[in-house]
Amino acid sequence: MERGEMWVFGYGSLIWKPGFQYQDSKPGFIRGYVRRFWQGNDSHRGIPGKPGRVATLIEDKEGITWGRAFQLRHEDAIPSLEYLNNRESKLGGYVTTIVQFQPRDLKDPPIPVMLYIALPSNRMYLGSAPLQDIADQIVHSEGPSGHNVEYLYRLADYMRETFPDVWDAHLYTLELLVKARLEENNISLQHLMGEKYLEDLDLTRHSLDDTNSDSAPSSPRPDVAIRNGFDFASHVPPRKLRCLDL
Repeated sequence: MERGEMWVFGYGSLIWKPGFQYQDSKPGFIRGYVRRFWQGNDSHRGIPGKPGRVATLIEDKEGITWGRAFQLRHEDAIPSLEYLNNRESKLGGYVTTIVQFQPRDLKDPPIPVMLYIALPSNRMYLGSAPLQDIADQIVHSEGPSGHNVEYLYRLADYMRETFPDVWDAHLYTLELLVKARLEENNISLQHLMGEKYLEDLDLTRHSLDDTNSDSAPSSPRPDVAIRNGFDFASHVPPRKLRCLDL
C-alpha cells in the first residue's frame, strides 16, 4: 500500500458496485477457487430470519474464478479499506486472504490481491444446496440493497459482457432457474430490477446487434435466450454442457 499498489479482487457485487474510489481496474482471474452462491446475507440482499444467497469462493485446486481487480487509490486507501471491512466483513461475514491475480492480458504479470472469502465457520454460511432450492431462495429474498435477483442478474450480465468465452455453469444455471421461477410466479423483472436496468439491457443488445449487423446470423446470446425463453442448453457447445455442475 505504501507504493500505491494495493489491489482488491471482486467476484460478486464488487464487480459491478465497488462503492469506493479506485485508481485502476483489470479483468482477469484467480486460480484455486470456484464461485458458489453458498453464503447467506441478511444485511444487503436479505433480512434477519430470511437471508438471501450471495457469492463466495470454495477452494478447488483445478478451479479458476474470473472477476475484476481494483487498485486502491493511495490517497484514500484507508477509508476504502474501512468501507470494505464494514461491507464485506462486519456485515457480510467474510475474511481476507492474499492470492495471485492474473490479468486477462497474459502479457501483464500476476498481481497480489486481497480477497474476501466466506468460510464455513461464519454465522451466515449456508453451504451447498440443490440449485433449484438456491434459485427459490434468491427469487424470494430482498434486502436494503435491493432484490437478490438483481445481485444474480447483474453479476451474470457482467460476466457475459466481459468474458463471453467463459462458461460459469453454477452462475448461468442459477440464472436460468431463477428466470423460470419468475415466470412460474408471474413476477415482473421490471418490478425487481427497475426500469433503468431494462433500458440498459436493451441498449446493450441494440449495440451488439448493430456491431454484428453485417455478419452471418448467429444463435441468440445466453442472456437473450435465458430472459426470453429460448432453449438455452441448445445454444451451449457440447463440450461445455459436460461441465454443468448441478
